[in-house]
Amino acid sequence: MQFHYHRKKHSELDMTPLVSVIFLLIIFFLVAGTVKSPSFWDIEHPRSSSDARMETMDISIFVDMNGNMAVSEREIRNSYQLQYLIDEAYRNGIPPSVEIHADNRVDSHDVVKLLEGVRNSGVRRVELITEVAP
Repeated sequence: MQFHYHRKKHSELDMTPLVSVIFLLIIFFLVAGTVKSPSFWDIEHPRSSSDARMETMDISIFVDMNGNMAVSEREIRNSYQLQYLIDEAYRNGIPPSVEIHADNRVDSHDVVKLLEGVRNSGVRRVELITEVAP
């Protein structure tokens, strides 16, 4: 007795090599991607001749060249939101320390108003972050 086998060709494509290549590309782009962590905004700090090391502060305030503000990557629209976030950062009645990252193109009057607002909220330690001039 003779058996006839009819082999059907696979009508589906094998996706395993494609998936392997895609995973390798993902790993490559993750490793070869940005090494520097992105900041909230692209801010050009003012230049300074001091090279004193700064310590980590409790709150970071960012001000871009258009006057937009953010506190720790959370955009704020007015001084009431800033006051709320500073009040939220108080620890056991001790006021938080604040660092201000202001773009060098921001009007100095706006920076002074921000400093006054931070000081009026009870903060006693404020630092303006600068870049060391080469």
